[in-house]
Amino acid sequence: MASGKAQQLGNDLACLAASISEIAEKIKAMQDYDHDAGYDEPETQEGVPKPDQPKPKAPMLEEVRGVLADKASDGHREAVQALLQKHGAKRLSDIAPSEFGGLIAEARAIQ
Repeated sequence: MASGKAQQLGNDLACLAASISEIAEKIKAMQDYDHDAGYDEPETQEGVPKPDQPKPKAPMLEEVRGVLADKASDGHREAVQALLQKHGAKRLSDIAPSEFGGLIAEARAIQ
């Protein structure tokens, strides 16, 4: 039981580290651009649309499987099965990856 939680924590930390690294690279690139351009702050242009914020990465199958396995091993096996059925599936592999984010949120809410 504890190893599943440790594995999930490891997966979560790896995702967090990847996100932090990506943000750091973007900040560094912005700083390099500002320095090369010869000014400290970019000028604000009214009427120019802002670029879309990057979408958070969708959870991978392994991450969803880990969360569901933790809930099932904590005595919520029936709730996990009901959650899969709610998403129209008998098995996790039958669920579309686009639904993984919502599935994880619902699974973490199980108590």
